[in-house]
Amino acid sequence: MADISDQLRATEMIFGSDTAWTVVRGSDLEEGESEGLPTWSAHVGDPVLASNKTRRTDFALFMVHAVTDDRLIREAPAIVSRMSASARAHAPGKTAPA
Repeated sequence: MADISDQLRATEMIFGSDTAWTVVRGSDLEEGESEGLPTWSAHVGDPVLASNKTRRTDFALFMVHAVTDDRLIREAPAIVSRMSASARAHAPGKTAPA
């Protein structure tokens, strides 16, 4: 298990840097076919994130998207599967454009 203080220290260093960063806060990963780019929120407690599940392949899609979308520079989006119960119940949320 990783030491959470290491994660906190690393995140604080990233947030305090002058570089163009994006920290993607993931959810529990699950296997399965892609459901498309995940829904995201800037706030971890957002009800849209309550399902706390993202397909592995969709997490990867979002990571690639985050590298290429300048709107996510200096943001820390939290993601959830776009087809999860919470994402469907609390639409629209923020869904990364294709």
